[in-house]
Amino acid sequence: MKWIDGTDFGYYALCPESHVAGWDGSEFWDCTGFTDAFENYVGRAVLPGPGDVLVLGGEALPATYLDHRMTFVRKCAAEDDSGLENAVDQATGSDDWTDAFEISLGGNYRLMDCMVAGDDVADSDTIRIHIPEGRYLVQSLFIKAFPDDQFMLERLVRI
Repeated sequence: MKWIDGTDFGYYALCPESHVAGWDGSEFWDCTGFTDAFENYVGRAVLPGPGDVLVLGGEALPATYLDHRMTFVRKCAAEDDSGLENAVDQATGSDDWTDAFEISLGGNYRLMDCMVAGDDVADSDTIRIHIPEGRYLVQSLFIKAFPDDQFMLERLVRI
């Protein structure tokens, strides 16, 4: 499981791969702001060109993506990730997920620090993600995978 821990500003953007090279780091602040946001954990910004951009934020936490679960994970307080996938599987059926907002996504993306220019982004500082074209409901859930391990989850549910 690949983790990135490269945001100094507390926000990761799910940037379309076709826009990474031209990304200069100011897009996030130049947009009209979050059109939708759930507390400080996840938001949707609309940018000229890429359109809907999913933004994970609030704190500068390590992040990963579990593609077969379409779930973004951030470590809030955890020593390691052993057993994380099992904990996410158990959480899948939970009624505690909170609906955040709807978003249109599709194609190849890079999860990256939203404030770093695309020319300065190394592959090791991003996670490549493919999302099938569609409209999704973003849901959030905070889990304790183990007594002292806490994770924030955001999942995409096709609607």
